[in-house]
Amino acid sequence: MATIDALASRAALLPGSDGRAQLLAALLGFPLAAALTLGLSLAVARLCRRWRLLDMPEPRRIHPHPVPRLGGIAIFLSFLGVSLLLFRPASAYEQRVYVGLVVAAVLVVVVMAYDDVRGLPPLPRLGVQTLAALIVMFPAGQGTLIQVIHNPLVVVNDQRTFLALWLAIPFTWFWIVGMMNTINWVDGVDGLAGGVVTITALVMAVISWMLGQHEAAILCAILAGATFGFLPLNWHPARLFMGDSGAMFLGLALAVLANVGGAKLATMLLLLGLPILDTARVIVRRLRQGSSPLRFDTSHLHHRLLARGFSQWQIVLLFYAVTASFGGLTMLAAYLQVHASQRRLRLHLLPWLNVAVSELPTLLGLVLLLLVSTAIWRVAASRRRRVAGPDTAPLRLPPPPPLLTPSPSGAHHQR
Repeated sequence: MATIDALASRAALLPGSDGRAQLLAALLGFPLAAALTLGLSLAVARLCRRWRLLDMPEPRRIHPHPVPRLGGIAIFLSFLGVSLLLFRPASAYEQRVYVGLVVAAVLVVVVMAYDDVRGLPPLPRLGVQTLAALIVMFPAGQGTLIQVIHNPLVVVNDQRTFLALWLAIPFTWFWIVGMMNTINWVDGVDGLAGGVVTITALVMAVISWMLGQHEAAILCAILAGATFGFLPLNWHPARLFMGDSGAMFLGLALAVLANVGGAKLATMLLLLGLPILDTARVIVRRLRQGSSPLRFDTSHLHHRLLARGFSQWQIVLLFYAVTASFGGLTMLAAYLQVHASQRRLRLHLLPWLNVAVSELPTLLGLVLLLLVSTAIWRVAASRRRRVAGPDTAPLRLPPPPPLLTPSPSGAHHQR
């Protein structure tokens, strides 16, 4: 209790903030959202079984039994309900961002739920993602638009690089759409996407609070709770999938909240570095092969690890450990940003390299991320195979015949 009081008193020192009420909202948001999501997920799973809205086993999927797949609806409804109860925007800008996020999320969840049930081609899906990005960028003319990029390697303008509007719009579109697809593509193993998003959102809540963005911290805590409440039904063996509706919503929410919460792009690269690098690698690989970057294949990291003989639990715990470890680095970087930056301590490593002390954890973390990712990929790409267990058996089956009708989820999904 003393720790809570200390945090609340520190928050109260910031102008225009009710520290105790905001801290209480952040602390309550997580368990309330988790409990609501769990209840809604049980209801959604039961309705999906009754209406036969199931993800059926196929040779290219890894689950052996039909599983309900509209858990994303439960996650979104929980986030929406708890945020309407606890979130109180402190400015007109935060109000616009929240409204834009909710409107875009409704569009994404509804259309992608249809995609989960009936299936949509890749281009209409990309069109929906683009429309959602435009909605969050321009509610009332101004919303989530990335016009300033933090650059730790420059000294002028407080290490900020300003983007012109003609550059900021496509960059923001790339950030939002890229994040939506990253979370969707990492959702290929039971509990993987949900756990990674939960850890990421919790770290973002802590960082936002450290930087004085208390309202953003509340939304991040609610998002973490809404995702965490889904996990008991999604851990292996899964009884409910979030589907594209859930993965796309979570990617959209992370992209928006990272910007409004003051998290740097480098921070998000550390938190989601492994899936982001995997997404980039797969896209480059597909383009080099002359195929569409949106088509389905089994070249993602979790597919390779499954083929290498790792179990689903081992893959999930590996991703969790990497995300949590780099999350600790990002929180250290945020702490130094608040304290060391006040003294403007800098290191002149080279004549042309002048780095602030507060940026060292982030820069070292990015280097470490590349090394860790490379090591994991070397293990996954090894030609030596272990004996396949039940988790990996479906991947050994031959591909379906060319005239086989695609599943309702479309050829892009990885399960």
